[in-house]
Amino acid sequence: MHGRHMKKAPRLLAIRGVAALILVLALSISSFATVMANTVSANVIDGDQSYTFNMSSTDLDEILEQAEEMGLEPLGPLDVAERVEGTTTVVVRRGVNLTVREAGKESLLVAYRGDTVEQVLLENSIVLKDADEITPARETVVEGDTQVEIRRACQVVVLADGKQTTVTRIGGTVEDALKEAGVTVGEEDSLNYDKYEPLFDKMHIRVTRMMKVRITADGETREVETSAQTVEDVLKKFQVELDEDDRVEPEGKTKVTEGMEITVHRVEVKEEVKTEEVPFETKYQDTDSLYEGETQVKTQGVAGEKEVTYEVTFVDGEEESREAASEKVTKEPVDEVILRGTAVKEQPSVGGNGTGVSAGTFVDLYGNTVSYSSVMSGTCTAYSVPGGTTSLGWDAVYGVIAVNPNIIPYGTKMYITSPDGSVVYGYGVAGDTGGACMAGDIIADLCYNTIEECSQIGRREMVIYILS
Repeated sequence: MHGRHMKKAPRLLAIRGVAALILVLALSISSFATVMANTVSANVIDGDQSYTFNMSSTDLDEILEQAEEMGLEPLGPLDVAERVEGTTTVVVRRGVNLTVREAGKESLLVAYRGDTVEQVLLENSIVLKDADEITPARETVVEGDTQVEIRRACQVVVLADGKQTTVTRIGGTVEDALKEAGVTVGEEDSLNYDKYEPLFDKMHIRVTRMMKVRITADGETREVETSAQTVEDVLKKFQVELDEDDRVEPEGKTKVTEGMEITVHRVEVKEEVKTEEVPFETKYQDTDSLYEGETQVKTQGVAGEKEVTYEVTFVDGEEESREAASEKVTKEPVDEVILRGTAVKEQPSVGGNGTGVSAGTFVDLYGNTVSYSSVMSGTCTAYSVPGGTTSLGWDAVYGVIAVNPNIIPYGTKMYITSPDGSVVYGYGVAGDTGGACMAGDIIADLCYNTIEECSQIGRREMVIYILS
């Protein structure tokens, strides 16, 4: 049995060896298939150079490293590498310096080889108009560091000597535009831009000529030459300082003209305190202890005092105005009290033509106490003859009274009022003959200047004081 076993051993080993070899081959094939399943194809494009290879990673940096191993030039500080979206294709753009000169100014941009000049400018928000000039040409392909000069097409307005001239140019300076407009600028004239300033579209160039003006301030007048455009600019230039309240003629924003006269008025506002009188009031008290027309002072009026604070405005040293800002009463006034009679005297009357005698005094409409020799009452009327004359040849005007001269002699001075004082004719003189008076119908006919005024009297009872 042992011997048969020993004979079978070599065959068993051979079978086992074949099985092991088959297992190794199977494992190798499986591993290779797995590796192949995780490999991607990458493509790096650098200008006209292209690098294609397989790799297991899709990381951008690792793709670039693999391409560099195949000869790709390393990226410089201006270069960029961009992956095409959704792929493992990478495009390398080699950056160069692009210097742009425009209107005297320079700007440094980054351009990429293979792009045109116009494309680079557009990517940097520099838009060219059709009429603009550019060097090198717009379609020039950028291959390395490049300098670009832009000369804009612009329309410029030149304002000088009351005229407006439009100039159209490609590039140039303010001085170029002035020459083309035929405008000469003197040494004393001024410009709103420096003459070497580059032109730009819609630019307005203003030439201000030197002008003679007169400045009057602080009592002094001087003649100066200036190119300042406004009155306030002139005053600043010649160091005329203004306080807040000062006045300028003409006002500061006014445009300067040849021969203009500028006047500065110095204004000063001061406070002044003055003591002033506070007038007393007059009050009346009726009393039957006095006859009508009679008055008597019961309490003498006394004026009070007050302190008034004024704001006084002085212009060039002369007072212009004063305004009361506040006041304070320091002494109260005392009212004057006047007794006014209400008692009525009995007076005789004889129909329309009454007489009476009772000497005394009365208070007229002006507050004066007047003496009379006699008093009478009776019916009075009124008349008016504008431009006419009286029976004595006097002008028929207010104050002339027509009477019966047998009762009231011509030339008699009188004061006439209604009994209650509501209607007052006032002072007059007998200077005309009244027909109704002669007939005994009325006591007096009162002359007025106009027919309208006569309505004040009409026909009414009046009191006539015959003056002493």
